[in-house]
Amino acid sequence: MHGLCDKGKVDEAFELMGRMETEGIDADAVSFNILISGLRKQGRIDEGVKLLEIMKKKGCYPNAGSYQEVLYGLLDAARFMEAKEIMGRMVFERVNPSFDSYKKLIHGFYKGKMVKEVDWALKQMVRHGFVPKMGMWIQIVDCVFSRNKNNTCDCSLLGEIINS
Repeated sequence: MHGLCDKGKVDEAFELMGRMETEGIDADAVSFNILISGLRKQGRIDEGVKLLEIMKKKGCYPNAGSYQEVLYGLLDAARFMEAKEIMGRMVFERVNPSFDSYKKLIHGFYKGKMVKEVDWALKQMVRHGFVPKMGMWIQIVDCVFSRNKNNTCDCSLLGEIINS
């Protein structure tokens, strides 16, 4: 299955999964992770998200690798609000996102000037024991002090961010 996905033959890997099921072999998290990774490499993010749900329905619970593959796919596709939802689910299920995930999410929210979302991601990041590096702080401060269309600074969350 891994070899098929590495060669870009994800559909054939799914056929192999189907053969496994007909022969009574239950797929484990590693098998699903390989498929999710293969889908991600082909840019088939929505299918990866669906596979995460199918996995649960089949009694195979996602692990950190399962979530990370889906999360990286969403982040790579600049689907930051959906990535936030997946991160929220990960945290709820006691699976911690990686430092790189937080870094990419904060960068995406920064580019979109989404101050409240940057605040959320920063709080989650610190709560999970990660310390933002200088480059991230520059983006966070720039986002908070960015000028809106009226050329005024949106500083409303600065005190809250500093005090948390």
